Amino acid sequence: MVKWNAFLSGLCGFVVALGLVAASARADVTTERGASILAFPKVLADGAADTIIQIANVSNSMVQARCFYLNAQLEDPTAPESDRNPPLCQETDFTIWLTKQQPTHWQVSTGRFVDSTDACFAGNTIDPEKCATAGIDPGAIPPVPGDFVGELKCIEVDAAGNPIGGNHLKGEATIINATAQGPDVSKYNAVGIEGTELAGQTGNLLLLNQPSDTVDAEGQYNACPNVLILNHFAEGATDPVVLANQRGGLCVGSGDPCEADEDCGEADTCGDGPNIDDPLNPVSATLTNLTLMPCGEDFENQLWNEVTVQFDITNEFEQRFSASTTVGCWKSFLLHEVDSSNNPERSVFARATLGSTVAQTRISPVPEEGGVIGVASVLRADRDGNQARVALNVHVEGDRFSSTGGNVVDEIVLPEE
Repeated sequence: MVKWNAFLSGLCGFVVALGLVAASARADVTTERGASILAFPKVLADGAADTIIQIANVSNSMVQARCFYLNAQLEDPTAPESDRNPPLCQETDFTIWLTKQQPTHWQVSTGRFVDSTDACFAGNTIDPEKCATAGIDPGAIPPVPGDFVGELKCIEVDAAGNPIGGNHLKGEATIINATAQGPDVSKYNAVGIEGTELAGQTGNLLLLNQPSDTVDAEGQYNACPNVLILNHFAEGATDPVVLANQRGGLCVGSGDPCEADEDCGEADTCGDGPNIDDPLNPVSATLTNLTLMPCGEDFENQLWNEVTVQFDITNEFEQRFSASTTVGCWKSFLLHEVDSSNNPERSVFARATLGSTVAQTRISPVPEEGGVIGVASVLRADRDGNQARVALNVHVEGDRFSSTGGNVVDEIVLPEE
């Protein structure tokens, strides 16, 4: 309840302070409806965190899907990413079958093997280990390699393995982080790309070219979003709920809640206020992690375009800032790492630079280089270092196919079976 109250309070703050909301026009990707392509941008099984994947068939027909893990762990996980230490970008594929209206789930680190004898009950008691894989098995799902960080993408196909636009899949991911206080759980919806009756016309080459300004089937799958919109706290700001409960900084003399010395008057200072010198152990600070993955991918040839992503940041006073980064096969980062990984407080995303507690960031890939989709995660810490995370889907606006007059088409290329 604490995490959700903080999230809802922050969300209300965004609406009041910024007066900005995502466009209400129909989007090109969905987190609520059934889809033909499911993308899980953030999947972790690296020892510090694990992920539970849930996929449901929302139809009254049998559904089959081809799924692809992409392991984006660095060649040397102990060193920073660089040209000499790139992500592995290794793909592992498997197939799942779901009966009508069937949900299924598995733990990413262990996978799920076919076992018709597993059941929740042993006599009159519940066996937690067997409950984890009880129910109708969707097929053999392999465990991922150790230290896995990356993504999962599933494409609906027919019994012969041909891509189809059935829009029968919906998914969620639950990330369990290990902390000093115990497991910390956050959850987000898979990003769905809907297909039309034209899906699969070009075989294993899937065209994401359905414009958003028509309901008639002109393309195969909905086009990738043109802009991602993220409402977020400034890096290093204290969540207002944490501050109101006096779990943030306190004025040394009066004991009043504070974020900076100027909150305490001329003769007083703010103790235990926001500190992100060590992002792994923030004190009374809020940090936002953003994970981006390519919208289109070539699984057949194992080719991943490098996409330049531009950030247009607007603070509460409508002042604008900018930054940029590049995304290869996958990228996950704290916002301040975009432009100032060694000194977080000098980043354009930091509270000291933005001059406000919250901001809105528009994330735009360079049109010619490929689209991206993503998910965000917010880490909140109080003055004692207690931490809690919440995952959230980002808003989207427009589509790349329409915005370029049909000159840009993202593609997903499936390998031959």
